[in-house]
Amino acid sequence: MPEDTYWPAPQADGDARRRLFLEFAAQGARGGHTGFFSQIARLDLGLPIDESRVREAIAHVDARHDCGDFAVAGLLRIAYQYADSPLLSRDLLTEIRRCLLNFKYWIDEPGKEMMCFWSENHQIMFHADEYLAGQLFPEEVFPNDGRTGRQHAEHGRRKLLRWADLRVRAGFSEWDSNCYYDEDLTPLLNLCDFAEDAEVAQRATMLIDLMLFDIACDSFRGVHACSHGRTYPRLITGGRGEASIGFQKIAWGMGLFNNPNNMTAVSLATSRRYRVPPAIQAAAQDLPVELLNRERHSLVSDDPERYGLDPNDLDDHMLMFGAAKFAHRKSIEMTLRMADAYRSHRFSVVILPYARALYETYNYLDERGIPHDGDLDRFNLSEVNKVSYRTPDYLLACAQDYRKGKTGFQQHIWQATLGLDAVVFTLHRSDENETNYKHWVGRFPRAVQHKNLLIALYNVPESPVPGPRTVFPPDAGGNAIPSPAPSEELLLPYTCAYFPRTAFDETLERGGWIFARKGDGYLALRSQRPHRWMAGAVFQQEGLRVDGRRNAYICQLGRRETDGTFERFADRIARSRVEFGDLTVRYDAPGLGEARVAWDGPFTVNGAPVPLRDYERFDNPYCRAGFGTRRFEIACAGRRLTLDFETLARISA
Repeated sequence: MPEDTYWPAPQADGDARRRLFLEFAAQGARGGHTGFFSQIARLDLGLPIDESRVREAIAHVDARHDCGDFAVAGLLRIAYQYADSPLLSRDLLTEIRRCLLNFKYWIDEPGKEMMCFWSENHQIMFHADEYLAGQLFPEEVFPNDGRTGRQHAEHGRRKLLRWADLRVRAGFSEWDSNCYYDEDLTPLLNLCDFAEDAEVAQRATMLIDLMLFDIACDSFRGVHACSHGRTYPRLITGGRGEASIGFQKIAWGMGLFNNPNNMTAVSLATSRRYRVPPAIQAAAQDLPVELLNRERHSLVSDDPERYGLDPNDLDDHMLMFGAAKFAHRKSIEMTLRMADAYRSHRFSVVILPYARALYETYNYLDERGIPHDGDLDRFNLSEVNKVSYRTPDYLLACAQDYRKGKTGFQQHIWQATLGLDAVVFTLHRSDENETNYKHWVGRFPRAVQHKNLLIALYNVPESPVPGPRTVFPPDAGGNAIPSPAPSEELLLPYTCAYFPRTAFDETLERGGWIFARKGDGYLALRSQRPHRWMAGAVFQQEGLRVDGRRNAYICQLGRRETDGTFERFADRIARSRVEFGDLTVRYDAPGLGEARVAWDGPFTVNGAPVPLRDYERFDNPYCRAGFGTRRFEIACAGRRLTLDFETLARISA
């Protein structure tokens, strides 16, 4: 069987899966800052490497381009694990050593750069890089800031432990990111493998467990099929492009090897210390008749004290930046103060202009008595209550009632998944520029879910909040993104649904509904307003375009075992009562009962309100753990895992 074959069901054992990935990765070749990770796989297999790939990464780091910290993570794995390999030239090892000693490891160090220090994934990457580089060269003086390796190790240790503890208690602001979890897991695997401090290594190992369990609960046959705090268009139009699908195949035998340079997959496959606990593998492989999973992640924007953070402390404020909390009305003045504290070129050209523009906007609104909630920041990754409902034939997931009506950034709110490519979701676009790969989310819907039913209400205003000109940060290459004044912001007067008919085995339309079947899984989608099929409706791919600033979508899933034939499923739903109003829906959902929702107020099913907030950290059959806890008990199929971050106990049985 080819190593890059999709595995929808568990296959092989852990050692075999790691070997299969290494053999797959060893054939890969690509340039760029992480294009050398496949060479690490070759080193592990004892195969000759292309040193030019590693030197490309070194040049990227030396130039201090964005994501240089990612490349440093790979260089550290080489330096720690393969320094004695005869496959590495002494000249290359000398270059790696020089590169690691000269890197800028945090935002307050001197030197111009275009690196991002503030997002959640970059923070742990920089902190782990600094700790491990300092540990590797404890007595050396690092030329960039004149501190010794020992001092760098202590600085990195302090920051990485604070970062890790916040994620244990509050989850991830870039929740279930099918790209940025890769950037979190890679440095944690480095710490697990190479940290000499037992506490650092153990906390990293346990946090890896927690993240993999999170992914396991929200995936469908290897596809990370849930809502995402940050993602990109290419990663949500099916599972093939996800960064997480490759390491899922290693971790529990479902998924697809799609990138020989995937950082976490390479790190997981070459790790000498980390093995996925059996309880987590069992939970990922489990496909019960129904699995309901609820989780809560991230931080409330205007209340840092509840997490033990001081809103007037620069380090704590930077930690809040991991949730993109730099332009809320209550925190923006601290962000502006950072200009004097941090010597970062990218911070000064990306964050500060944006923060100043929003600061002026808040003042403009305040002075004129125009009501606002102090949260106009499109990048804010505020607290989310997320739900996923999984059966053997589909997964439906939603970020419940998440920031309705707000302007989005990279958040993916809901998704129905019936297969590797059989994915459906709706959204409002920010503009029609398909190359605008970061600012692709327009206005958020009010999306709510109960089991296999989801309703999304869209309410796109005629014009945005008035105020001074806003500024969008440059893209990853430092290129300016055109940013109209709020009065000129493009609020497109339509919504879209991604719906690739060719990915399904069968589709039909009846009574305003669109029905689709993939295997024994069924999907029904209904728009309040008339829809039209377009070949390039969403990200230049097939779907629906629905004209109108206000619209409602209903999505219900089913399966042969509980709903009979596809024809019967479609007939029952087509005959069901649907009443649409002005941002209201009343729907008699087969198998569930009467569902009601409006733009404001509760979401009810059979008269009972469905909880939409204040979820536990985890609430599913495998683990129930309160938000803010540091102890987790995971159990599935007779296997158990205890993670106690207070005592550092990790007990697998």
